Amino acid sequence: MAKFQKFVLPALVGVTVLTIYIFYFSSAKGLGSFKDYDPYSHAQKEIVVKYLSEKGIQKTDDAQKILFYVEDRHGTQMPIQTEKSLPGGIENSKTLTLTGYICGGSYELVDIEID
Repeated sequence: MAKFQKFVLPALVGVTVLTIYIFYFSSAKGLGSFKDYDPYSHAQKEIVVKYLSEKGIQKTDDAQKILFYVEDRHGTQMPIQTEKSLPGGIENSKTLTLTGYICGGSYELVDIEID
């Protein structure tokens, strides 16, 4: 029984350190959530999303912006609009890191990175 007690405290410390590393310091990012955005704020935030290639990349009705769709971790699909040109290879990517804000039911894109 005494040998078992000697391993309990180090095991708990090890599990605690591992948990902190996984949830706080790990560089692996999962998909983000559009629920974290305030629709009345124009503060730019970064989010990792899944690119929906089946909806394609289109031009808006006035042909001044590019429009495509993404999905967050809750399955919420959001139209993304930008006046910038998109980086090459976006059609083949699975996830994207977007920087921007929600305005009028769509996401106004400021910057995009292909993951």
